Amino acid sequence: MPIRQRTSKKRFLGSKQGILFLVFAAVIWTLSTLSENYTATVPVQFELQSDSNDFVLSASRVEVPARVTSTGFSILYRRIFPRRVLLLVSELPIKEIEKPTLHSDYLLNKYNEVYSSSSQITRFVPNAILLPIVQAVKKSFSPALSDLPQFEEGYQLISPLSFSTDTITAFGSKAILEKLDQAIFELVPGKPIREDFSLKATLLDSIAQSANWDTTSIEVSGSVDRYSDVSLLVSVKLINTPEKINVNLTPKSVEIKFAAPLSSLRAFDASALSATAFFEKTPSGQLSVQITGLPIAAKKLSIEPPTVTYFIVE
Repeated sequence: MPIRQRTSKKRFLGSKQGILFLVFAAVIWTLSTLSENYTATVPVQFELQSDSNDFVLSASRVEVPARVTSTGFSILYRRIFPRRVLLLVSELPIKEIEKPTLHSDYLLNKYNEVYSSSSQITRFVPNAILLPIVQAVKKSFSPALSDLPQFEEGYQLISPLSFSTDTITAFGSKAILEKLDQAIFELVPGKPIREDFSLKATLLDSIAQSANWDTTSIEVSGSVDRYSDVSLLVSVKLINTPEKINVNLTPKSVEIKFAAPLSSLRAFDASALSATAFFEKTPSGQLSVQITGLPIAAKKLSIEPPTVTYFIVE
């Protein structure tokens, strides 16, 4: 008889009715357990709202553990859905700017103001919390580009880059802004340039995220022209020669190479180009050659040879 009872019991537990019975029993036990009172730790989220020019938030939310005595249902709910309290930065009793902290009593008072009718928190676990707030400063920067525009082969800038604004202002952490010297922008990618342009540039992400900027995009413009290589042979003229001294130079001419925009070369007068050497006695017997009269925006200047040798003829 007992064997038959055990067999029937196993069959019952393995049946659908048995499974439903076990589930129902588990639900009843869980409800009974959660209806009892417990003392536990639950999180409370404090939302920080920046309304002060003296500080900058490095995080907008602080989660602080609090001791609460309540039913299991309430504790479970608060752990899944933490309660939130808004804190205005301008109202916080911050005494040390370098180390902004709040005492737990202040947090408890703020919490009770919001949830006065159902407050079951006895205290916050830490005596004080360090706020994610840093001292703020305002600083101005000159804009700069991370890379120059891409030009088609043979084309170059013929004037300095022009920015839509000369100064960019940032408001943020003193420690971060003190490390920045320029507001660096990057150009929006596009086709290689062969004519005058006006392009949009945006502040580098790493810099933009470091502070609050009055603008994160500017316009960059410039003049462009095709460059041509020029090579000329120019006689060297000796200046500052003492009277009654006969000085000879070798070589008597140098080759000058440079590149210049076509617009400059059209108005270029080769006869205005001159090579001079300032006479002074040197141990090496050589003098440097100086070039004047180059076209506007000339680049890649080279002189061959860069020096000439002088001989004093008695």
